[in-house]
Amino acid sequence: MKIFDRVRNKIKGGLRLHHRMILIYVVGGMIPFISASLYTNAKNQANMIKLNKNTQKSEVEIVKNQIRDSMTVALDVCDELYGNYEVNEITGKKYKSISEFEEDCNEKLGIIDRYLNYYKREISDIKIFVDNKPISANKYFFYLGDAVKSESWYKPTIERDGKMCWNYGRCRTTKQNHMQVTRAIKNDYGTIVGILCVQLQNDFIVNTITERSMHTILLFNDTDTIYTNFSMEADTPFLSKKLKKMKNHEFAGRITEVVEDYLLVYNKIYPMVNRLEGENSPHYTFATIERYQELTSNLYMNSLKSYTAVIAGLFASVILILVFSKMYANRMELLRKQMHYVAIGEYDKVTEISGEDEIAELYKELEKMMDDNKALMQKVVDEQVQKEKIHTKQREVEFKMLASQINPHFLYNTLETIRMKAKINKEPEIEELVKMLAKIMRRNIQVSDKKVTLKSEVQLIEYYLKIQNYRFGDRIHSQVIVDENVEMDAKVLPLIIQPFVENAFVHGLESSEDGGNLTVHVSRDMGVIIVNVEDDGVGMDYYELGKLRYAINSGEAAEKGHIGVSNVNQRLKLQYGEQYGITVDSKKNAGTKITIRMPLIFVDE
Repeated sequence: MKIFDRVRNKIKGGLRLHHRMILIYVVGGMIPFISASLYTNAKNQANMIKLNKNTQKSEVEIVKNQIRDSMTVALDVCDELYGNYEVNEITGKKYKSISEFEEDCNEKLGIIDRYLNYYKREISDIKIFVDNKPISANKYFFYLGDAVKSESWYKPTIERDGKMCWNYGRCRTTKQNHMQVTRAIKNDYGTIVGILCVQLQNDFIVNTITERSMHTILLFNDTDTIYTNFSMEADTPFLSKKLKKMKNHEFAGRITEVVEDYLLVYNKIYPMVNRLEGENSPHYTFATIERYQELTSNLYMNSLKSYTAVIAGLFASVILILVFSKMYANRMELLRKQMHYVAIGEYDKVTEISGEDEIAELYKELEKMMDDNKALMQKVVDEQVQKEKIHTKQREVEFKMLASQINPHFLYNTLETIRMKAKINKEPEIEELVKMLAKIMRRNIQVSDKKVTLKSEVQLIEYYLKIQNYRFGDRIHSQVIVDENVEMDAKVLPLIIQPFVENAFVHGLESSEDGGNLTVHVSRDMGVIIVNVEDDGVGMDYYELGKLRYAINSGEAAEKGHIGVSNVNQRLKLQYGEQYGITVDSKKNAGTKITIRMPLIFVDE
C-alpha cells in the first residue's frame, strides 16, 4: 500500500515536465490506442456499411421531402391558374392578330410572373400550349403542334380529361428534364383548348445528384431517366426491373444480382393527384446504388494504410518525445521567468523568446500585454485630459444653445396676441392670416418622423395657399383638388407636399410677369396615393431639369433651394421602398409638374 501511495504521489507532483509527457504518452496514448484499434478494426466494416446505409437513407429522405414540398406548391399553382378566369379567357379565345394577343397577355397574365417570382425555389417554368396559329410563342404560350403532341406526356394528359397528370418534360432554356404537372384546359363546351404545364425547379435535385460520389438517379415510373450521375445501362442495367418488382415505397439494404451484392437505397414518391395518393398513379423514384465490394475494399485499404503509418509513427514518436519534451520543458521554464518579471513590473529584465512554436506565441502575447499595460496607463492620462476638454466644450455649447434658444410658446402667444388685436380692431383678413401662419409654424417646428393624416397635410397646403393668395391676389390662381375615392384618414409622412408647393411659387410663378396657375391634385391608383403639384410658370430647360433630377435621386442638393426637395424623396424611399418617391417633368416657359407616389396605409408603422 505504501509503494502504491509513493508511486501515486510521484506521478502527481514529483515528476518533471518532460518525464510526465513521456508517461502520459505511454499510458494515455499507446496502450489505449493499441487496445482500441484491435477492437474497432473488427467492428469497423459493419459500422461503416451501416453508417453509409443510414446516411444514404437520410439524404434520400431529405430529397424526397424537398420534392414533395415542391409538388404541393406546383399543385396549388396549377389549381389556381386552372380556375383563373383571365387565363381561361386568353387560352380559349381565337385571336386574329398577334398584337391583340400580346396586349391581353401583358395586361392579364401578370399572375404567372408573380407565381414564378414568389415560388422561384419550387417552380422553374409555367407555360400553356394552345392550338391557335396566329398566336406567336412568348413567355406564357407555346404552339401545340405535332412536335409537342409527340412528347410522352401529351397523351396521358389528354386522357386525364382535365385532371392533373404528373410526368416529365424538357426545360425551354436548359433542355434538361424537369418534373412537371400538366392539365388539359377545357372551355364551357367541354372542348380541350390548351394544356397548362407547371415545371418543378430541379436545381436542388441536379446539384444533389451531381455532387454525390455514389451512383444516384431520379426515375419516372422506374423506367424513364430524368437525371443521373452515371450510366445505368452500363453499370446497373438490372435496376429498372428490380425497382418495378419491389413494392415497398422505400428501401435501404443489400440486394444480390447474379453473384454481386449492392447497397440499394430508394424512395418512391407518389404525387398527390386530386389530393388523393394512389400507388397506381405515376410516381418518381429517387435511388442510390453502390457495389458492396467497393465499399469494403476502400475500408480495407484505408485501414491497412493507417495501421502501417501508425505503427511506424509509434516507434518514431518514442524517440522524438524524449527529445522534444526536454526542449519544451526548457522553453517553458524560460517563459515562466519572463512572466515573473512582467508580474512584478520589471519590464527591463524581460528577454525575447524567439521561434514560431506555442511558447514563442505565448511570449508574443506576453509582450503585447506588457505594451498594452504601458499604453493603458498613458491612455488613462490622455482620456482624463480629453474628458476635461470635452466637458468644457459641452458647457460652452450648452451656454450658446440657452443663449440663442427661443421658446416656441413665445412665438405662438405673440401670434395669438396679434390675432386678437386684429379681431378687436375688426381686421378679419389679418386675423385669418395670423391664424393660418401660426398653424403652419406649429407644424414646421413640431415635425417629426411620426406619420400624420393625409387630411392634415392637405389642410396645411390650403393654409399656405390662402396666405399666398393674400400676397399675390389675382396674379396667381391656386386650387387643391382631392378625388372622391381618396381616403383622407390615410397615414403619410409629414411635410411631404409643402416643399414642392413652396418651390412652385419661388422658382416657377413669382418670377413670371403674367403670374400663373398652381394646381395640387390628390388621387388614388389602387393602393398608391398620387399627388401632382403642377404650375404653368417659367419652367426649366433640359440642363436645369437634369440638375434637379440628379439632386432628387442622389440625395445631394444641386442647389441650396433643392435641399428640402431631395430630403422628401430620400425620406419616401427609405420609409416605403425604391418604387415610391418623386418624379419631375418640366419645359422652359411651359411649367413644371411634380409627381409624389406614396403607399396607401392607415397604420402608423
